[in-house]
Amino acid sequence: MPVPPIPLSANGYVDDAAAALQGSNVYVSNEVGNASTLAQQLDQQVGDASIGVAVFSENAGLEGSASDIVSELAAANPGYDTIIVAVGDDVAAGSRTLQAGEALRIANESEQASDSVDAALTQTVQQIIAVTPQAEQGGVDAGPVVGIAVAVALLVGAGIAVVGAVRARRRRAAADRGLPDAVRAQVATLRGLVPEYAAVGASGDAVAARAAQEIAILADNVTELFNRLDRRSAADQVDIAAVEYDDKLRKLTAALNRDYLLDVLRHPNLWDDPDDRVREVQGALDGVSTELVENIKQVNARRGLHFQVSLDGLIGRRKELQDWDRAFDQASEDGTPPPSAPRR
Repeated sequence: MPVPPIPLSANGYVDDAAAALQGSNVYVSNEVGNASTLAQQLDQQVGDASIGVAVFSENAGLEGSASDIVSELAAANPGYDTIIVAVGDDVAAGSRTLQAGEALRIANESEQASDSVDAALTQTVQQIIAVTPQAEQGGVDAGPVVGIAVAVALLVGAGIAVVGAVRARRRRAAADRGLPDAVRAQVATLRGLVPEYAAVGASGDAVAARAAQEIAILADNVTELFNRLDRRSAADQVDIAAVEYDDKLRKLTAALNRDYLLDVLRHPNLWDDPDDRVREVQGALDGVSTELVENIKQVNARRGLHFQVSLDGLIGRRKELQDWDRAFDQASEDGTPPPSAPRR
């Protein structure tokens, strides 16, 4: 039976969930609507599977993305084969028994196919149970004993690495709290996309692997820029940078999000001109990344910030063609001569 939702303590969202999962497979924050009912539903779905589920409100995003929290809970609760996390309507998962990125793929597809986070979580649990291999049965001999010993040693080493990564994520989360609200939301979105691009990259997609690294660096540099501005008490420059980067990061995250570039990389056969689309977004990512570094240098030199990168043309020449198509359709309806097509 699931334990009742636990009131938030001074430890924070992730610490509360980590403690709760030691006694129950399911944790649902009190900030989530119908927490008790959802906890019972998920507990029934999990059954005796080695799955831990944690459900948070959007506020937990201050401590990290859903994927970040998956890693933290997995490190804190190594007894689970799989961890599933929802932060607001963002669902992520990680598994020790499935292929790298498989649990996250299932969570993402369930999220996209469902009309509520409750349904997405239920579908994620069901599908992960369905694809998780059953433990092999065998006699006790020296082979398995040696294998287990080696596995334990590897897990200990991996655990040290995970703890280091978790601490680094917590430091980043603390630094991100100092960002202007609008910018912080975009940075949280970017950080949440990093493991998804990395998962696609792990399947052999070099573009996705590179994008994962560049998005992570971009998010760190946004935080670095505003931290340096804040330390220099440059309030007017903070306001200017907040307006500028709110606009740019909104456009960039929209292009990088699951329903555009990530989908183009996963399903290039379903898109027109996939290579052009990839180049356009990659160019925008490179442009914003370069400008961020230049802005940080300007802050270090105590110069005013200068912004030169525009993302208005992010969708490139296709926008010109789309505008022409709309004008052509309008002319056809009005009975006026259609405009000349733009040069290619």
